[in-house]
Amino acid sequence: MLFLNMRSRLLFTTMLFLAACHSDQPEDTGQSNQTVVIPKDTVPPVRTNPKTTPAARFSEPIGDELNDWKFAVELYETPKTFVYSLRIQAKEVRVNDSVSFPNLGYAPKPVLQKGNQPFTCLIGFLDKEGKFKEYKKVSFTDDQLRIKTTHTYYVGYTKP
Repeated sequence: MLFLNMRSRLLFTTMLFLAACHSDQPEDTGQSNQTVVIPKDTVPPVRTNPKTTPAARFSEPIGDELNDWKFAVELYETPKTFVYSLRIQAKEVRVNDSVSFPNLGYAPKPVLQKGNQPFTCLIGFLDKEGKFKEYKKVSFTDDQLRIKTTHTYYVGYTKP
């Protein structure tokens, strides 16, 4: 009986110690790259009037003697605030897809930039400071169209 009693005491003491050490408040370390907490539902999830013109556009001609081909990428707003319709053209290939941007507490600002290779387009967005954040890469090489996620972004929420 004494063994169970001591074991119970040890378990109780350990649980008490862990409860005393736990804090719901984040520790201020003085470092600048801390996790940013975004209040939930700061941006409405639905757009009332999505624009019919491209929110972002990129185009690059594909040199060909007989055809006026191009490599083009366009993003269009959808009724969902963080989802954009992606339209790609490479020669005569046309692809429709969608891109879901992370909810960072403000409406997304999609940007398309030329990649470092020919016929490559970087899909990204601007952060709060206006810096480009790369998200996906669309490329057309050897007559093959590729869409690749290059960076992943996670957003955390706290309970009110």
